[in-house]
Amino acid sequence: MTRNIQRLAQFVLLGFALMAASLVYWQVVRAPDLAARGDNPRLVQAELRLRRGRLLDRYGEVLAYSELLPGTPETLEAVQRRYLHPEATHAIGYYSLRYGTGGAEAAFDPLLRGQLPWLDQLLHRPQIGYDATLSIGLGAQHAADQGLGERRGAVLALDVATGEVLALVSHPAYDPNTLDDDWDALAEDPDAPLLNRATQGVYPLGDLARLVGLAGLFSAGITTPLDPLSTPLDEMLAPLSDSGYLATARQLGFDAAPPFDLLTGPGLLPDFDDQGTARDLAVTPLHMARFAAAIADDGRLPIPTLAYPAPPSSWPERVFAPSVAALLQAHTPTFEHMAGWAGVATPQETGDQPLSWYVGYAPIAAPRYAVVVVVEGSQDGQAVTLPIARQTVDAIQR
Repeated sequence: MTRNIQRLAQFVLLGFALMAASLVYWQVVRAPDLAARGDNPRLVQAELRLRRGRLLDRYGEVLAYSELLPGTPETLEAVQRRYLHPEATHAIGYYSLRYGTGGAEAAFDPLLRGQLPWLDQLLHRPQIGYDATLSIGLGAQHAADQGLGERRGAVLALDVATGEVLALVSHPAYDPNTLDDDWDALAEDPDAPLLNRATQGVYPLGDLARLVGLAGLFSAGITTPLDPLSTPLDEMLAPLSDSGYLATARQLGFDAAPPFDLLTGPGLLPDFDDQGTARDLAVTPLHMARFAAAIADDGRLPIPTLAYPAPPSSWPERVFAPSVAALLQAHTPTFEHMAGWAGVATPQETGDQPLSWYVGYAPIAAPRYAVVVVVEGSQDGQAVTLPIARQTVDAIQR
């Protein structure tokens, strides 16, 4: 009898030990993993009550905010994200429980979410985030959006000295207020409205290969034709060679994704070994906006930012000498208060429809702003792109 009691006691003790070890494992060792699971109902409830901070433009205008929805006796209060300005959609991005975050909502997510003090956690209070101020201005956004109209393409303007992005528009766009309902249709749309064409759209340069070639020729100290703007491109680039052209593209950062708060994409260098030409060099509007800023600012390539004010640690990189920048400025066509290059990429380069470019800066004498316009499906060049660029810059200067 005594032996049986001892065995029973040992068995019970072993059971308690295993139970204690299991509790320690699940509630201590695995607790962080369990708390972070997407199907954790407590996490979902906390996210529903999260009061994200507002997104503001550089002048304090509200771009996005969290609206508190009334609850019922059976449910907790919930929060709905509201977006007020569709012309800023691709800069602002979206916030969704189902699809995550994009744009500035993703870039500034830690700030917008804030931190929940331990006492508020203990009392189950909702988490309240902080406001984030973006470098864009609603006036410039509206002007760029209206100028682009129903066309597919992008407009991007930035401050030459600070790298602050002052306007960022991509068409077609979408409504972040109805993203959850529209996601499948948006994802399957052949026009790719979810794509931010200003930072991720990779477009062949076409005629603007001449501008890259001139930068390479001037940097190498090679004598250029008397009239490089009208000399046939192949003839003008012959002294630079294919390898020199590629080296210039890499020096300008075209082969890498530009550093930025939003998602960006690298450019595509031409394959001269497979019948590629200089016109096939493909980059994003953000690449070209940085290049235009370098021409306007003594060869310094700015670090673009969507934060306002710009972070003080964002020092520009000098990619060519001030003398090269001066030569490029001297060869840049001017119109009223704008200086810039316009051109067309043909279906041979795009593989589809033509597109029109404008890459420039303003004012001419003391440049402060770089602006890039891309219009898909257009071969009108300056006739269609320059008015959009001028309208955007005028709005920035007001």
